[in-house]
Amino acid sequence: WTRISIDELPAGRRVHKLVWVYKIKRDGSAKARLCVQGCTLEGGVDYDQTFASALKYCSARGLFAHAAQRGCRVRSVDFVAAYLQGKFVEGEVIYCHMPDGYTEKDAKDRPYILRIEKPIYGIPQAGRRLQRCLIEWLSDQGLRQLDDSDNCVWTYDDPEGKEVFTLGVYVDNLQIVHSVELNDDGDPLEPNTYYGKFITNLRRDWDIVDEGPMKDLLGIQVMYNSNGSITLHQAKYIAAMIKRFYPKGLPPTVARSALPYTAEIRQHVIDALEQKTPEHPELITAYQQRIGSLMYCCTASRPDIAFAVHLLCRCMAKPTPALMNEVDHIFAYLSRHDRVGLTFSKKASTLHGFSDASWETRYSTSGWFVFWSSCALTWGSRKQNCVALSSCEAEIIALSEAAKDMVYFRKFLRGIDESYVQGPSDLSTDNQAARDLSHNPEKHDRTKHVARRHFYVRDMVEALELRVPLVGTKDNYADFLTKPLDKKTFFALRAIFMNELDAPS
Repeated sequence: WTRISIDELPAGRRVHKLVWVYKIKRDGSAKARLCVQGCTLEGGVDYDQTFASALKYCSARGLFAHAAQRGCRVRSVDFVAAYLQGKFVEGEVIYCHMPDGYTEKDAKDRPYILRIEKPIYGIPQAGRRLQRCLIEWLSDQGLRQLDDSDNCVWTYDDPEGKEVFTLGVYVDNLQIVHSVELNDDGDPLEPNTYYGKFITNLRRDWDIVDEGPMKDLLGIQVMYNSNGSITLHQAKYIAAMIKRFYPKGLPPTVARSALPYTAEIRQHVIDALEQKTPEHPELITAYQQRIGSLMYCCTASRPDIAFAVHLLCRCMAKPTPALMNEVDHIFAYLSRHDRVGLTFSKKASTLHGFSDASWETRYSTSGWFVFWSSCALTWGSRKQNCVALSSCEAEIIALSEAAKDMVYFRKFLRGIDESYVQGPSDLSTDNQAARDLSHNPEKHDRTKHVARRHFYVRDMVEALELRVPLVGTKDNYADFLTKPLDKKTFFALRAIFMNELDAPS
């Protein structure tokens, strides 16, 4: 900042506070930050655009799968005080009072004003300013941005095709997939490699900490297995959730249950939704806190609880004791299987998916998986937003939802390495009518009411992006995300989705 007198303040500009923010970090150390009180800043005056992209969780999983496929390592690099390393655009400035404990006055005994001339914490656009500087810098290093899928992923196209280097940017953290050997200090054994030049320039131009092999990504733990596979799990996060919500231990009534739900879970949800007003308002806060915590788990690394969690999300404002019991079942299941996770294999793999729909209730449930590297890359279990008049309609809606993820990952994987995607990708369904409609506008009388957007899958088939093979109901693995299953089927499908065959024992 620059110190100015109040007479130099432009007319009409507000002066904001600087506040101290204190924090005890996970390692026990203390941190103090001087921040702008951002809630008082005015849009269009103190800032304009604030959006900054962040690496998607599915893309982060895709990078780990890429590392397993290529036999690479994944390294973590963290930016120190990241938001302080950005730059304002020309003409951008914010005015603040002197901070507490550091007040100085001018000759007229008036406190000085500070003209903030670079991003600091608390300023809404600080993240965007950091990202804009980083994007320009990464481009200057000869990296190619995957702007067709996730623009937070960058890759190096080695002219000789020998070195693998791909990175993902998550705000102030770099997830670097690399093939070169490093010494204990993080320096390449061959300094003339692209990685060697990149890390040298990174240390020169930015304030960073090389954290070594990535072991944790936003609460997701990473294990590098002896067979070359990589496992992602959330054991620490699960333990923290259970400690928070069940300080006296899990209820003994659910401790013996093998599955994350009861056979009556769907009926319990229907009964809860029939309430005109919440009959148990005292449960709302506890229910919402638990479901919110479980959502992160099921979207990051645990597709095995996705059906139960997303079904229970429909009753966030109308919880019942029966639904709280279902939540207890999920936590009891997680406590017994806390180290179960996604294991990406180094075996050669093709991108493929499965789609299914359950037409048992008024609003059907769509479920889908996208597989690569012998494991689930992404998944979905979602209530359809319209009433399907037939099982065929429900299935075609589910297929089109799944097609969005399939097309995204085709772009993502092709952007990293063109050899990963060859020809159309398979998206399987167990419904003959839905398969037929994916190729041709058949059965007009029964489908003329279906919205055009639900035939996105047909557009992708005609564009030779996707194929829609027909599989038997028993072979449609997406059943895992649409209905309650018996114990034998549940664990058999979990082993397939999460690739437990290649997981460490």
